[in-house]
Amino acid sequence: MREMKEENRKEMLAGLFLAKFDEEGLRALGFTTWKEAYNAFALAVNGRPLSVKGYRDEFDPFFPNPRKGWCKRPAHQNRIDMMNEYADLGLEAFAELVRAQFATVGDDLDLEIGKAVAEAGVVQDDETPFAKRMVTGQAAENYFVQHYQEYERFASCALERTTSFGCGFDFKLTPPDEPFLGVEVKGLVKRSGKILLTEKEFKMATHLRRRFFLYVVTDFASKPKPQVIENPLAAGIAFEEKTVNSVQRVWEAKIAAA
Repeated sequence: MREMKEENRKEMLAGLFLAKFDEEGLRALGFTTWKEAYNAFALAVNGRPLSVKGYRDEFDPFFPNPRKGWCKRPAHQNRIDMMNEYADLGLEAFAELVRAQFATVGDDLDLEIGKAVAEAGVVQDDETPFAKRMVTGQAAENYFVQHYQEYERFASCALERTTSFGCGFDFKLTPPDEPFLGVEVKGLVKRSGKILLTEKEFKMATHLRRRFFLYVVTDFASKPKPQVIENPLAAGIAFEEKTVNSVQRVWEAKIAAA
């Protein structure tokens, strides 16, 4: 396959998956609308929703879905190469591949907890299956990087991504002449929904208090927007402790629309 940027390759992979499996693929990842999927996939790689749709349209003529696609010219070789590379993958295996490609790099603990939570049925909201939470989680983190300075408290802070450090928050923000702030980022497909804090995140929120923030990006189904919650354990949000597989503890809370 001809060399291309990693973010474009991932957008193309998402487009191939959506063209090949159509509505069934959309449901397999937990999305209910095309726009919702385009928004989440694109933000997850700092891309554009229209790019994901464009790739899907290019692949459409090769699969028996109701759409004919817009591309009338011969397919680029890298499109042909990608179709050949993943031709043998069925729906379940391809969905797992897409989930892994769009999950947060280095967040292995949360990935394992997320799988266990999904298997145990802790989160009863059937609109947020594990695959969708992983995609929207990565998308929410990239949204934060693009927009965090729009929040006054964060405007003058130096930014460090700490997701892969396993320290209990996704970003360390350092204001001038003040102690650092910890920001944990979550993504919700709709304007409200459930989030999970891992045990490490909950402990860090307890320790940092007013220096710990939840940055929840909501409404991927329409137009993503942020909700910033300072000191969430004292912000009137009801967190309920859950035990997953008798080993891992998580805290579940409902985030209401802003």
